[in-house]
Amino acid sequence: MDQRQALPNRGYHSEIQAYLFLSPTLILIGLFLISPMITGLVMSFYKTSLSGTTQFVGLKNYWLLLTEARFLNNIRLSMLYVLGNLAISLPIAYSMALLITSKLKAASLLRGVFLLPWIVAPIVSTVLFRSLVDPAFGPLSWMIEKIIGHSIVLLAHPTWSMAVIIIHSVWRSLPFMTLFLAAGIAMIPKELYEAAMVDGAGKWKQFFTLTFPLTKIHLVIVLLTITLWTLQDAETVYAMTEGGPGYSTEVMAVRLFKESFLNFDLNSGAALGVLLLLVGLIFMILYVQFAAKREER
Repeated sequence: MDQRQALPNRGYHSEIQAYLFLSPTLILIGLFLISPMITGLVMSFYKTSLSGTTQFVGLKNYWLLLTEARFLNNIRLSMLYVLGNLAISLPIAYSMALLITSKLKAASLLRGVFLLPWIVAPIVSTVLFRSLVDPAFGPLSWMIEKIIGHSIVLLAHPTWSMAVIIIHSVWRSLPFMTLFLAAGIAMIPKELYEAAMVDGAGKWKQFFTLTFPLTKIHLVIVLLTITLWTLQDAETVYAMTEGGPGYSTEVMAVRLFKESFLNFDLNSGAALGVLLLLVGLIFMILYVQFAAKREER
């Protein structure tokens, strides 16, 4: 056989072999990741009564949610929760990443210290934060009392309770963001910084012309990961405030938990899950477009 004819066949067989090696992973992804999403989507089109009768209702579950003032408030609070977390944690994470990648002697020690919030279980960190804002002996409540001149029960106040859950989320997000951004910064060749210093670039100019552009892909991954984690965060918010006072901290994930496991309305919970997934997809598209636009410049 001509060697030129054998080469395409060899490539075809290699491709088939690659798919065969990948097939166990693809089957597992289909079973454990895609199939629950499909069953959840199907469930959202039905309504199950207390007697156990299931009826197809089409988009009624979505219509009821999207025309409800409480659900629109859930969306607004979720956006506030995500954007508040990112706005505070991102500059702090960049600062901490620059610190632990510097030549400071304490940099190795700081890496371990910065990891502490990550190794604490979410419920444990929630209990710790509740003790910080306890109106009787919490140091944060005491400091605020000294500043504004009167005591305040932070978790019973609509604005302060949202601020507390955002700060708690910032505290939990910082280790991952810092380590991922530090990994990106460590990959930048030192020669670029030396050349920038020779050209007279200061620290701020080095950051905006070298560090920030060259860690763009790390930034996008961090933003997407933290956004999805924060959007789906029901356990810490519910453990901290149970969505209250009133509905002032009831983000979409907490509403989903309440509908599914407290009210036992799994159909509305499934519809909420699909809408939460769509919000996550919108964020993902925005981040990918942001990365693509900066790539074109």
